[in-house]
Amino acid sequence: MTEPITPPAVAYCNCMEDIKHRLVHVNRIFSGYSPMGHKGLDDEVVFLQIRKSLEQMAFSSLIAHRDTYSRTYKDFSKTWRAKGLLERIREIHPEFYPRPVSLPAVDTGRIKHLMDVTDGYLTQDEFVFLYDACSEVLHTWNPYRPGPRVVNTQRPMAEWVQRIQRLLDLHYIRLAGEEGIWVVQMHHPEDGRVHAFPASPN
Repeated sequence: MTEPITPPAVAYCNCMEDIKHRLVHVNRIFSGYSPMGHKGLDDEVVFLQIRKSLEQMAFSSLIAHRDTYSRTYKDFSKTWRAKGLLERIREIHPEFYPRPVSLPAVDTGRIKHLMDVTDGYLTQDEFVFLYDACSEVLHTWNPYRPGPRVVNTQRPMAEWVQRIQRLLDLHYIRLAGEEGIWVVQMHHPEDGRVHAFPASPN
């Protein structure tokens, strides 16, 4: 018996829910909760959850553009490296990356004109940097590697989490080969869950 196919928008929202829950746990650690009872191990948990959140972002892009991607790359079901996946998607659809937006301060009725968020969010270049930094922490350090055991994250990890959240809180994605977009709200006021809405890009 085969599993029913999940509609792409639902699968995308499921990825976003996973990211949201992971970052909630990371923020609990930043607030003083110690799941491992040891700061060094707690730090590893933070890096692991952030890296897995970035991987979910990459795979959510695959979900949103699966049809176009699968026509170009027949091995789409075996792709697992997040950076390589993003590079491939960028080649076939340069506008794949989520675009953070905000609602106007004054409600003008049923038609919502979203405004672009211009700073403070995780960019594509920062995605690659942060993914690499997290990956470096998760590998056991080679005892013969010269130099101090320090990973340069450039920003505090709490700030990286804020930048991921600013990117995703309310964002849209432009689908390859289609006119429309998906507007994605991470915390819908009715149920607190992720919702995706079809919309016009104009």
